[in-house]
Amino acid sequence: MIKKLKPIILAVVLGCGCAFFLFREVEKKTLATPNEGNAVAIQIGVFKDEINAEKMKSTHGGMIFKDEDLFRVYYSILNKDDNIEYITKHLDELGINYYLKKLNLKDEVLDSSLKIEALMSKTNGESKLAINEQLLNMYKEVI
Repeated sequence: MIKKLKPIILAVVLGCGCAFFLFREVEKKTLATPNEGNAVAIQIGVFKDEINAEKMKSTHGGMIFKDEDLFRVYYSILNKDDNIEYITKHLDELGINYYLKKLNLKDEVLDSSLKIEALMSKTNGESKLAINEQLLNMYKEVI
């Protein structure tokens, strides 16, 4: 019985050792560099069909942005952590799923949005949501 187990154990050990070295090299080669953006989009949906994106927007709010052949519904595009935290908590309370997506905005767009976002940081409740809506309208014109 032991004679039959020796080749099996040897094959498993050799197989695991080879797999360890092979997959370690594959992992190093396939790691993508993170996209370090200067803003965060809080995305609540992405669709191939504009009608479905419109349904999401009318149900939950936000703004539709066309990205190549996709329609993305962004609830917010922010830079400051406290504002991002407020909006994500708000969406959690509403039971709306979201995805945080890094964006790279042009400096002139980012500068003007940071001024508006500073006001958002100083307000509370519904005022934050109203300013968020104004930010989205501003981005709709420039993105």
